[in-house]
Amino acid sequence: MHLSEKEKEVAILVAEGMKDVEIAQTLFISRRRVGEIIFSIKDKWEIASRVQIGILACHLGWICPPVDALSAAPRRRERRLTHA
Repeated sequence: MHLSEKEKEVAILVAEGMKDVEIAQTLFISRRRVGEIIFSIKDKWEIASRVQIGILACHLGWICPPVDALSAAPRRRERRLTHA
């Protein structure tokens, strides 16, 4: 489950919602290389999607959701039964 430093950098940027081309520009690597690194991350972590990369990056404490996102989460309303 251990990732290299470059894989960790890419995982964090994927978790932040960046597209491959944006990651490539940020890290000064090719878009193809980004795809290879993402494939390697998925293979090491035995996962299938970018969303799962984000979830694991958050779980490992590499990123945190914005506080506003947590407070803006919809709340469930309780339904009260009324007897007529």
